[in-house]
Amino acid sequence: MSLRPPRRIFRASSRAAPGSGAGLNAAVWAGVVGAVAGVLVVMLASPAELLGRVPPLTGTLNAAPARVAVVDGETLVLNETIIRLEGVSAPARGQLCHGAEGGETDCGAEAAAALAAFVRGHDVSCRLNGRDREGFPRAICEAAGTELNRALVAAGWARARSDMPGLAAEEKAAHDAGRGLWRGGWL
Repeated sequence: MSLRPPRRIFRASSRAAPGSGAGLNAAVWAGVVGAVAGVLVVMLASPAELLGRVPPLTGTLNAAPARVAVVDGETLVLNETIIRLEGVSAPARGQLCHGAEGGETDCGAEAAAALAAFVRGHDVSCRLNGRDREGFPRAICEAAGTELNRALVAAGWARARSDMPGLAAEEKAAHDAGRGLWRGGWL
C-alpha cells in the first residue's frame, strides 16, 4: 500500500469552459432579470387584442330560414355561427322536469321545440351584444317581428336572467298563468 497521494493527470483550470454557466456574473444576471421584467411590463401594458383576449362583439347577424338551426332553448345557429339568446336561461335537452302528479317530461326538448316554432320559416336577425362565459356571441334575436328572447320567457319556456331585468315581468306573467315550464308544477 502506497502512502503517496494519488497522482493528478489533469489539472483544474481557473477558467470555466465556454457555455458552462460558471462564468455568469452579477451584471449578466441583472440583464436577464431586467429583460424578464421588461417583457412582463410590455405584456401587461399592451392592448388586450395582443394577448389573445377577444374584443367586444357588436353588429347584426341575419340568416334566411334555411340557414337557421335550433340547438336548445337558448341557442341558435345562424349561418354556422352559434348565438346564445341574451338574458335567457332555458333547460338543457335531456333535463327532466317533475310534475306535481309525479310525471316527468324532457323540458329541455320542449323549450327547444318552442324556439323552433318561433323561427320556423322566418328570417332571423340578431343584434350582437358581446360574448357569454364560454365565448359564444350573445344577442337579442327576432323572427317575423317577434323578439325571441322575450317571447320564450313570456311563453314560459325560459327563465329571465339578471343581465336583462326587463324580462322579469314576462317570467312572472308566465308563472302566474302556468305557461310552459310552469304548467302543472313542473318547476
